[in-house]
Amino acid sequence: MGSRNTSVLFFAAIALFSFLHFPSQTEATLPTELVSKVCAQTVNLSYEFCFKFLMANPKSLLVNNLKAVAENVLDMARRETDDTSSFFAALLKREDINPTSRAVLENCSSLFKQAVTFLNLNGLSGGTATLDMHYALDKATECKSKLSAANVSMKSVAEKLEGWRNFYSIASAAVRVVENPDN
Repeated sequence: MGSRNTSVLFFAAIALFSFLHFPSQTEATLPTELVSKVCAQTVNLSYEFCFKFLMANPKSLLVNNLKAVAENVLDMARRETDDTSSFFAALLKREDINPTSRAVLENCSSLFKQAVTFLNLNGLSGGTATLDMHYALDKATECKSKLSAANVSMKSVAEKLEGWRNFYSIASAAVRVVENPDN
């Protein structure tokens, strides 16, 4: 009988240890709650758009903390920035682009290539991600200014820049939430 009591006591101790050290599903932060915190901080973008956008990304369903959300969104923004650079480079292959527009489009491609370097996870670890995000935005703003100054007006360019701005807004919000968790 003594060994049976010892076994019961041993299993009870394991159960108590497991209960205290592993949070229940209700105690764990759900991905939707994390995404919601990020989307509540977006600027110039609706909460609904942000939430639907992030929840449509399969990686957003696997996150378990705010830093993971930010890493995911920064990765998405980095890929979109690289795609935007490639978009401008592809426009250069069109024969109907005049020399002035060609120079500006080439410059925009280069500016977005530079912006990719600022959208990295090192800034998130080092606490400089917000500043890095602003540097990336500066590159996009410079492109937009050059396009405007040269009177380059193309619907596809405007749509691409708006799409990039959406990625930027969400990534910026994610970074702010991680770097300023009390806000």
